Amino acid sequence: MKRLGLGGVFFAWLYGVPFLLMVGLIRRVSAPYTPTYAEAKAFGATTDALLTTGLVLNAVLPVIGLLLAGLAGDERWRRHFAGAFGGVALIYVAVALVSGMATSALIGHVPADQEPAPQITQCIPISGGRGCPGG
Repeated sequence: MKRLGLGGVFFAWLYGVPFLLMVGLIRRVSAPYTPTYAEAKAFGATTDALLTTGLVLNAVLPVIGLLLAGLAGDERWRRHFAGAFGGVALIYVAVALVSGMATSALIGHVPADQEPAPQITQCIPISGGRGCPGG
């Protein structure tokens, strides 16, 4: 049972973290259909959640696995999780490189919305005798 649990933690880090980061990065560079600002903000918040979760789990899962393998006394899994710290560093370097190539921040970005600019329906004359702009 302990090997199943340790294997689950290891493979969650090995496959789950890159999946979350890839989905977050794909969403970050996509041009979604967001007709209103609220929808664009919600899309950006979901993308931020995916990227943040992937970055946090990248650091946390190998530490948890190493602690659990140490408590279980399983040397094989302890070596796997100790070697995973090299992968943690590689993932952070890859995300830093992608972030450096981006035109804006990876986290905290709100995509553009397709909401039309509001039309001016009434005009208040400007003081000083000038009329409304445009007639």
